[in-house]
Amino acid sequence: MPAHWILDSNDANIPLMAETLNISPFVAHVLANRGIRTRNTAIKFLVSDVARLHDAGQMKDISAAAQLLQESIQAGEHITVYGDYDVDGVTSTVILYKLIASLKGNVSYYIPQREDEGYGLNMSAVEKLASRGTSLLLTCDNGIAAHAEIAEAKRLGIKVIVLDHHEPGFETLADGTRQDIIPCANAVIDPKQANCPYPFKMLCAGGLAYKFAVFMHTMLGLPFANEKEYAALAAIATFCDVVDLTDENRILAKRGLDIINNNEADNLGLRALMRARKIEHKKVGAFDIGFLIGPCINATGRLEHAALSVELLLAVDEASAAEMAEILTSLNEERKALTAEACAAAMEMLPTDLTQADKVLVLYNPEVHESIAGIVAGRVKDRVCRPVIMLTDAAGGLVKGSARSIEGYDMFEALFANCDLFERFGGHSMAAGLSMAAENVPVLRERLNHGCLLTEADFVPVLHIDAELPLEEATYALAEQTAILAPFGKANREPLFVSYGLLAQPVELIGAGKTTLRFTFVAEDGRKVKGICFGKSEAFADMLHEAYATEVVEAFVHGTTKGLSVRLDIVYGLEINEFNGNASVQLRIVDFRLAQR
Repeated sequence: MPAHWILDSNDANIPLMAETLNISPFVAHVLANRGIRTRNTAIKFLVSDVARLHDAGQMKDISAAAQLLQESIQAGEHITVYGDYDVDGVTSTVILYKLIASLKGNVSYYIPQREDEGYGLNMSAVEKLASRGTSLLLTCDNGIAAHAEIAEAKRLGIKVIVLDHHEPGFETLADGTRQDIIPCANAVIDPKQANCPYPFKMLCAGGLAYKFAVFMHTMLGLPFANEKEYAALAAIATFCDVVDLTDENRILAKRGLDIINNNEADNLGLRALMRARKIEHKKVGAFDIGFLIGPCINATGRLEHAALSVELLLAVDEASAAEMAEILTSLNEERKALTAEACAAAMEMLPTDLTQADKVLVLYNPEVHESIAGIVAGRVKDRVCRPVIMLTDAAGGLVKGSARSIEGYDMFEALFANCDLFERFGGHSMAAGLSMAAENVPVLRERLNHGCLLTEADFVPVLHIDAELPLEEATYALAEQTAILAPFGKANREPLFVSYGLLAQPVELIGAGKTTLRFTFVAEDGRKVKGICFGKSEAFADMLHEAYATEVVEAFVHGTTKGLSVRLDIVYGLEINEFNGNASVQLRIVDFRLAQR
């Protein structure tokens, strides 16, 4: 689906910003588009100093939680860290487990089995942990919605600390205000609680675990030998849980990358996984974490048991770490094949004319492996730009699935309004998980679509562009300056520029399967700039049919011509391409159209 190009604008004094900060006007324009318009906010953003992290002591219940944990450690009580099977749950489990072990605590961990137990705390696990002698239960990346399970744990004599970052449930009072519904744990650490004064609400569980570890060491006045390792794991969680890369998340993500790239993380499992993914000796970035490391950690929870990923990150032996890293890599390849098949099947379920499709897509396919339902929902959402819920069969006659949303549609609130249909449910505005009786699927579909306020305009993907950039200004120096705005992700997207009427001479199809487009653009001053575009060769060929004879397009597609010349409008990011010891600027093209000027 062609994207709608929007050239963002702002009312900032760009020349003054550029002069004050000693940066390019184009970079100043990017900062202003992100709402960064003063010297202090710009410096805070660009420097990302760890000293600017907020005081964790401001979090509701953190002092009580730390004191309770310390008392349990001193009493020699059995402490269980109860995590989750995704990257955020695994890394936060590892951080908290290592924290308690380093303080000489009697600690174990528990990760629920995805297919048999599902997400979060469950009654069977509570009973099992009670029988094993657990005195203190510390949940991470779950717990805020486990009201009945925590009440049962308390009845069985287990103290409970919740460390979670998901939205709490709520009730609407008679005066129209909302009041959180919080479980009866001994302490609940979740910045999303309405009465939590912590100034930053968007930490993931890995970030919260890191902050809790810092608080514990500060409270006890102990040296923090594992701080860099925990910071690296928190950064991995921050990237993979796709939280906003602003404020503390930006600091944690940027510092964590520096620690990993300086080989200071001191984690045998992470190093073994990087070696297995062939990135041990390269500069690691957000892409490597999000698309190479993270999926392997996730794959164990999807196809085996996430405890394998926890064991990898707890490994103390290089040989066993290497063996586990290879298993994770193999599982991820299996997961990719399953995902491709399931995504193709999901797309076939949609009507050819998407204007006839539901506004909120509730798809049910019993053949989909429940572990990849969220990935499939996300892929379909990206293709059709609609909220998607992907459901499949689960144990006990239930269906289980995951939801992914688009901007402008709060999935959590929409599902919470229908929580009477669910056996279990939790999440946030852009993603959620749920299970329910099969007969409730059509009911949910009808309810969500009845009165849905989304319009056809909401279903057109939007490409936000920071500035128009003459090709002559697309230089190596500007690419270096835009790189200082990294890491990029949610709420700090990669800067995108647009150039109009560029002569591409030639355009070529390269790579395995001839699916990658390589451009050579000729600037007005005669300079040539290379461009690259992945995964859009078919869209490019379709566009060419508007201007070229069929035989010309076919010759290009089949490689019987060396390339062709075409004048284009393009949207792109700037990157530095290093090859054979030479570095040059390259345009990474994300969209194109035939020149309209």
